Amino acid sequence: MDVTWTRRRAVTVIGASLAAAGCAATAPHVGPPILINLADQAPTDDTAALGSASDVASRMTAPVFINGEGPFDFVVDTGANRTVISRELATRLRLPSAGKAQIHGIAGVEPSETALIGRLDVGKVSSRRLRAPTLDRARLGADGLMGVDVLKNRRVAMDFKRNFLTISKADDAGFRARQNVSDSRLRDNAAEEAAADNVVIVPARYRFGQLIIIDADLGGVPVTAFLDSGSQNTVGNLKLYEQLRSTPLGLTAQVSVVELISATGQRARGEFSSVPPLRMGGLSIGNLSAVFADLHIFKLWDLSDRPAILVGIDVMRHFEAIELDFGNRRVLFRTPPKTLRRIG
Repeated sequence: MDVTWTRRRAVTVIGASLAAAGCAATAPHVGPPILINLADQAPTDDTAALGSASDVASRMTAPVFINGEGPFDFVVDTGANRTVISRELATRLRLPSAGKAQIHGIAGVEPSETALIGRLDVGKVSSRRLRAPTLDRARLGADGLMGVDVLKNRRVAMDFKRNFLTISKADDAGFRARQNVSDSRLRDNAAEEAAADNVVIVPARYRFGQLIIIDADLGGVPVTAFLDSGSQNTVGNLKLYEQLRSTPLGLTAQVSVVELISATGQRARGEFSSVPPLRMGGLSIGNLSAVFADLHIFKLWDLSDRPAILVGIDVMRHFEAIELDFGNRRVLFRTPPKTLRRIG
């Protein structure tokens, strides 16, 4: 997906996770749609270690098999509660319809058809009976999105340096062990990596089925920070924008008006600006930019009255690797030398 900038206005693509993050089935007398994860999958105890690629928005993609057919390119989307499949692929595979669902986009709620995926395989990791919303492939930018319904209760290591994705069970040996699984060349260097001590562990907690960083701030302003690998850009809410403008570090004087486009086709306006350093745990990341917008998703998560930020793939790729440990509620960052400043 392309990004076109002008001096006064820019158009950028917001992660499809914003469109699929709040997906819920519609049913009589259930009330308003809520954020849910599917609970009827049957994961295995195996570890999946597989080569990855990137789409045109620099998001990480992985080869996925649907009902034994594939592979198909799915974006690894840590910001989406539900896995999403393109309409074209669902039709091609003749997936049975599973009714309608409500998808929460950046500007509101829209209905979507859903398809039943009997089995989804990523390497040796399997998930069963996924009720997946369907959206146009042109909007997704891939054959689908691999959401938290597949990733939950697992360790998900995204190695940006080597373009490798590893998904394993929650109680396996840990981050460096998965480095050894994902790239055999690292086995001989395990001791050297441990001595370098370039892995930083940051506590996290669940909110709406997703992991958020507990200890984070932007320019000294405490923020609720979601790691959203499905979003091309980092997006902050208006409360964060207001507080940053009143801090000494502040925002840049030049602010561009931008238009955000979601996978549902919804559009929202925001303001693009350079931002102060982002601190997550013991790490400080500088030279960043973000879009600030009054998105529906912040209202849905009841985060309009406090600073919040969706940390997109543009920031996540500052690291050599990131692991989301859903089972143990923590995030592990592997830092490149001389790029990120460790503090504390």
